[in-house]
Amino acid sequence: MDALQALVLTNTQLRDMLTEAARQGATLAVAELRADLHQAPEDVTLQKLRGYLADPASLSNPNDHWAHSELIRRIQPTASGKPKSTAWFMRFQREAGLNGCFTRPSPAYGRRREWSFYDIKLAWETYYRKR
Repeated sequence: MDALQALVLTNTQLRDMLTEAARQGATLAVAELRADLHQAPEDVTLQKLRGYLADPASLSNPNDHWAHSELIRRIQPTASGKPKSTAWFMRFQREAGLNGCFTRPSPAYGRRREWSFYDIKLAWETYYRKR
């Protein structure tokens, strides 16, 4: 018969271990919540857009979500980690047909136009299918 290892703890030792484990878990949870709170709304939108492009089933109604050109330029940054250029966006818009899609004025920026996630996905697929 193989020997089994056993650890014997007193009631106080067990309580202390469980308290420390709970404290560490709470610290991790609070740090994660703080990171979520400190995210800019645009970063949250960009994460949703990237997620939707990767998995269209991740959003139930992509027509209810909108993004402007700066966010579209940040979907896939350049090799140096910077957003794609405005010239790239103008070419993307023209070649993918995004400029023909319905837009709305940005609620936050007024004159800036926004496109629905659905239209962005169609344009994205069209543009990168050609390349």
